[in-house]
Amino acid sequence: MKKQVFALTFILVTVSLIGLMGPSHKATGIDDSGWYWKPESYAQLVTWYRHLEENYSGYIEVFKANELYGTGKVDGGYDLYYVRITNESRGFHKPEVLFLGSPHGDETAGTIGMYWFTDWLMRHAYHPDFDNPERGWYQWLIDNREIYLEVSHNPYGFDHIQRGDFNGWDLNREADYHGPGPNTRGIWASVNGFTLTRFIDNHLIRIGTDFHGGVRMLLYPWSSNYDSINGTSPLSNMTYTHAPPDFYYYDTTSLRVGNYMGDFGGDLNPGNCGTIPDTVGYEAPGAIAPWAYGADIKENPWEDQWVNNEEFGNYPGAGILWITPELSVIKNPPEITMGSDHILGYGTEVRRFLLHQIDLAQPYIWWLSPCNNSLHPRNVSLQWQVNGCHVVDQTLVQWGTNSDPINNPDHVSSLHNDYQGDYVGGTGWDNALDGNRKGRIYWENLTLDEPGDYYFVAKAQVDQAYKKTLVAPEYADDHSYLRLIKERTNDSYLEELNGTDGREYIKGQLWWYSPIVHIHVGTIERPREGYLYVANREIMPTLRGKTLVIGDILVSTNTQNTSCVEFYVDGNLRDRVTTEPYEWRWEETIFGTHELEVKIYGRGDHFVSQTIPLTIFNIA
Repeated sequence: MKKQVFALTFILVTVSLIGLMGPSHKATGIDDSGWYWKPESYAQLVTWYRHLEENYSGYIEVFKANELYGTGKVDGGYDLYYVRITNESRGFHKPEVLFLGSPHGDETAGTIGMYWFTDWLMRHAYHPDFDNPERGWYQWLIDNREIYLEVSHNPYGFDHIQRGDFNGWDLNREADYHGPGPNTRGIWASVNGFTLTRFIDNHLIRIGTDFHGGVRMLLYPWSSNYDSINGTSPLSNMTYTHAPPDFYYYDTTSLRVGNYMGDFGGDLNPGNCGTIPDTVGYEAPGAIAPWAYGADIKENPWEDQWVNNEEFGNYPGAGILWITPELSVIKNPPEITMGSDHILGYGTEVRRFLLHQIDLAQPYIWWLSPCNNSLHPRNVSLQWQVNGCHVVDQTLVQWGTNSDPINNPDHVSSLHNDYQGDYVGGTGWDNALDGNRKGRIYWENLTLDEPGDYYFVAKAQVDQAYKKTLVAPEYADDHSYLRLIKERTNDSYLEELNGTDGREYIKGQLWWYSPIVHIHVGTIERPREGYLYVANREIMPTLRGKTLVIGDILVSTNTQNTSCVEFYVDGNLRDRVTTEPYEWRWEETIFGTHELEVKIYGRGDHFVSQTIPLTIFNIA
């Protein structure tokens, strides 16, 4: 209790001191103090995003989705601003994720937290004043994901701090999945909702979220149907009703991201992470989450009974892993609770939630070492992590002298399959807690006996247990609804879409590959085997492939950044060079056949050597 009182006092004092600096932050949303302020209006929140767009052009685009899809103005005179975050120079058609500002306008923490996530991500990924040890990972996410934010799904409600929109409609009850619910005019009657359907059906979204508040929970489908279908968590052994086919993946994701978010707003555990009726205690027909997950009735024809309005098509955009965070017990928490870069708050928890979900959109392999370089110890240590998933079924390294080690490896390492068939384990997210990722690291120590060019790739197979969904007669077969599960467990899966950004597709694959690492193990550059040298000049290849040297010669290597290079003649050390260029002038009086050996050292006593037999005639 004393710790909590001290923490609250510290926050109050900090906010008071920050307040003395003046209200200039309200103009741009940027302030040197780093505090996560609350905007005074939806228009101001949009202005803040616009400033980030100006400061990080090439990474952020702010656009009016209602104009893009011709759906008209939102009642009350609003435009629906969406934000895209990605490295535009690397193209588009990357794995897409979508996060909505709260459909209930008086539930504000998620809506505001999304802006401060964007501000934080840009600063820590690119601003020179922020040197975060995970900067490389943040940049990787921006390079390899398309992150979409809807600034607010309910601008009028946000401005007037009310649950409903201009008409009093509940924008989280009008979805075309066992809807509409109460307090709506009908299925997708609002511009807000209809624009959302157009956007989702024109993108291949893998992961989505709509933020809420009023309790402390993480919610997932179903919401008002399949109440008799039960699912038992393989992690907590708790049983939930209204369980969807992909119950196991929802359960695992919610428990892991709940641990990573932390406990500022309260502990997230098996008791408050689950299906909507089992957590909030009531059904929510017409909620966004079940529609976004299951309303593609072409792929899931047994869901047709819950999808009513065929006018808008069969919702091909559905198939999204959609989790709804209920962040704060207070629906509109005070600014003091938003926190900052360094002070815990709802802003911190939104940031952690988004990072986790963005990462999970697609599996990938992250090299910890080595980088592409010319480091050439005899023993090369390879370290990697597997992310974007819950379990690593198999992982290993392939390598060889062919520049395509994926298809043409000379060697394979031992197989790491400790977690094969499990629901969790072996990823870089293992034991993630309170914003800290520890994770499993794989490594191989490989011996490279010969100098030359080597190419390495790590590969992994992931999440195979999730291909088999919850067994229930109502679901017809063990068929996942989630496109992200199909992508990683079914190599014949192909989904194509001619959408807003042109042709997009997702192709299934069972193995995921790291970037290829090229390691050059240093060699003797001069003299080359099988050549004639006269007075240190290379003349021509010899007839029988023998190496012949007349006069002195400069022995050189094509190595860089090594600790030292040693030059031997017939096993006797002649010179030891510790700085570039790594070369030695062989100018003694010597005749006959001899062995020239070069040892190239990496870290410690590890080295790779190369020996050339040659005939030399030199009068010094």
